[in-house]
Amino acid sequence: MKAEVLYGPDDVRYEEVEEPVCPADGIKVKVIACGICGSDLRTYGGGSKNSILPAISGHEIAAEVVESNYERFPVGTNLSIAPVIVCGECWYCQNGIQNLCDNIRMIGTAEGINGGFAEYIAFPKETIDHGCFNTIPDDIDPVDTVIAETASSVLCAQINTNIVMDDLVVVIGAGTIGCLHSEIAKIRGVKEVLIVEMNEEKANLARKQGFDNVVNMSSSDPRLMEMVLEKSNGRGADVVISACPAGQAQADAVDLARKRGKVILFGGIHPSSAKLLDTNAIHYKEIMVYGASAYSPEVNRKALNLVLNRQLDARKFITHKYELKDLAQGFADMRAGKMIKGVIIP
Repeated sequence: MKAEVLYGPDDVRYEEVEEPVCPADGIKVKVIACGICGSDLRTYGGGSKNSILPAISGHEIAAEVVESNYERFPVGTNLSIAPVIVCGECWYCQNGIQNLCDNIRMIGTAEGINGGFAEYIAFPKETIDHGCFNTIPDDIDPVDTVIAETASSVLCAQINTNIVMDDLVVVIGAGTIGCLHSEIAKIRGVKEVLIVEMNEEKANLARKQGFDNVVNMSSSDPRLMEMVLEKSNGRGADVVISACPAGQAQADAVDLARKRGKVILFGGIHPSSAKLLDTNAIHYKEIMVYGASAYSPEVNRKALNLVLNRQLDARKFITHKYELKDLAQGFADMRAGKMIKGVIIP
């Protein structure tokens, strides 16, 4: 079969590899679509210390079962497959915090389990039982469901921080993550969401895709602070979400938040980008700062249902589609800020 194999920084090769065999207790799937994620780009650029190379990445997967020894998913079933595999046994799993499982494993993150930038993948029963495998109804385009994986992380963060209907929410970054935070906050009924994007091309793309709440400026721009204070009667934002890989955005998020406001640091940053947060502001304003990482299988099902019920319109997010052989071009376009969500169609 054909696959895109990652060998090192900026070195992914479209080549022939051995086709996987269906496990005696599992399934073999044909990949219908696989989203390109920001974490895929970081791994491609050499940013993952956990990479086991060579590897087949890709973790936002829609696929059709073509061989099955697993009763619940017969041949012909379309599946939404997200990468999280939890152990179900550690303290965190036992206490309902599965996204922080001590033994968490991830499909398609170049850490040992092949992913969706290939024609076929095989999964054993244990992976299916402890992972995020959900059926896609016949009336839903499987390609649309790739957005559910990223939406799962976003929804998990908003559930954990209890974003509510009275909130003024500021989102820094108009990529996939930022736009999803905006849409899911609206679904949760917040008062207003403002997306801040400093890249003019990306801001215009978001507007073109139907996001009408985007302002094109830096999160450090004094005009943004004035705008937020005006919208909040001088208090500041109730919730500020740093949804871009920049330390300055995280520092600005603290400045923009009101007293007793919430700041969500969503997504890792390169150490060279790190900024010192104003801990005095956090202390005296009693700001609550939250990290956000992964999600549980339960939240993944909830996020997928937002897509299946068409509360979350995948067409607003998927701006680029590529053949499998063109993955490197997809990475280049993402790096240049030309897309919201790109999808590989093998």
